[in-house]
Amino acid sequence: MEQPLDTRQLRAFISLARSGSFTQAGRELHLTQSAISHAIKALENDLGCQL
Repeated sequence: MEQPLDTRQLRAFISLARSGSFTQAGRELHLTQSAISHAIKALENDLGCQL
């Protein structure tokens, strides 16, 4: 069975898509820009595609 998607990663992706900025997404979620970047990279790895 496939592992379910991580909601933290999905929240990071939605915030990034909405704001268009890693920094702004981090501010919205109270995370660093680096944490957003890592979450997006992990989501890309999980999905097997570049977002």
